[in-house]
Amino acid sequence: MTSRSKAGRNIGQLGSLVCGVAALYGLLRFALYGPLRQAQEEHIVRAARQQSNLLETVRGIQSVKLLDRQHHRQTVYQNLVVDTFNAGIRVQKLTMLFQALQGALFGVENIAVIWLGATLVLQGRLSVGMLFAFLSYKQQFTARIRSFIDKGIEFKMLGLHLERVADIALTEPEPHDTIALTETPALRGDIEVRNLSFRYAEADPLVLQHVDLQIDAGEAVAIVGPSGCGKTTLLKVLVGLLPPTEGEVLVGGVSLSRLGVQTYRNMIGTVMQDDQLFTGSIADNISFFDQAPDQDWIEACAQRAALHQDIVTMPMGYSTLIGDMGTVLSGGQKQRLLLARALYKRPKMLFLDEATSHLDVPREQLINDTIKQLKITRVIIAHRPETIASADRVILLHGAPVACGV
Repeated sequence: MTSRSKAGRNIGQLGSLVCGVAALYGLLRFALYGPLRQAQEEHIVRAARQQSNLLETVRGIQSVKLLDRQHHRQTVYQNLVVDTFNAGIRVQKLTMLFQALQGALFGVENIAVIWLGATLVLQGRLSVGMLFAFLSYKQQFTARIRSFIDKGIEFKMLGLHLERVADIALTEPEPHDTIALTETPALRGDIEVRNLSFRYAEADPLVLQHVDLQIDAGEAVAIVGPSGCGKTTLLKVLVGLLPPTEGEVLVGGVSLSRLGVQTYRNMIGTVMQDDQLFTGSIADNISFFDQAPDQDWIEACAQRAALHQDIVTMPMGYSTLIGDMGTVLSGGQKQRLLLARALYKRPKMLFLDEATSHLDVPREQLINDTIKQLKITRVIIAHRPETIASADRVILLHGAPVACGV
């Protein structure tokens, strides 16, 4: 056997040792993957709870102070911080354990390769130059294989974050409209509901069951019923926020599924119980940051919502900044601004969910009379007799053992 063949065989022995160590590293990495993933998942959950608690406390600080629960909220938050910190420590412990094992593994590998290579050199079976060349290539190979395995583990770890946003990221987008915007002016403002049923999840009971109703164009209808009967849910189905579980909603004789929610929402104005204002001026919020706002129409809508006089008494008028979530305004002013925002769209249909519950009776009556003159279809959810009396017809949503119906 030639000296070159012998050297190649000796290099092969060293290479087998390096490949074996690389395989052991892969096994070590995957053996620690499960515990490390579990620890990181717990850390993410703990951190999310801590942040949610902080945001909840900040947004509800008024209630916390009025109920004198500052110490309780502080204690709860501190416990959550400790839980998050401890979860982070567990992650760091596993990371340090892995780094220690990794250092020991490759340290032993270096010692073994150098010892074996030196032995072969002393025996004359390998030249010094070939040993140094092998060590150089070994370092590159080891670094690349470690990086490849680490990136594979990091890629699998991304699943932790993807799982937490899967309900949002994997939700099907709203379908595109099948009717052009130019065709909507021809649609009537009547609404028909056929055999409508709705549940929030497959395992949940029906909130609405076999609801049928007809609302003519230009008619004002008040929907009443006991609390928890599904009035707000019905309204959300009517405005296209929730798809019906069964049945259908027709607008102007066209199914809402065919009309498309984007087209439909351009036809309607809404004031929901949990609507929000945004940082900006009063004019911005009425026009909802329209790129080409009509100032005259903004003021006309404010007048119809009985808000104009309040605005002109403010130092900056319609340019007054209302702050984050409308905190500068009173509850009644916020409701009237939301109503003005709904009217700014020049809607064919107006949906109101307790839209005047914070107003005094005379002002509520004034707004009801003003809106009644618009001659548009109105669907109103209310408990106050004055608002119910402003409707042309009252629909009672009555309770059932498992659901509600008309």
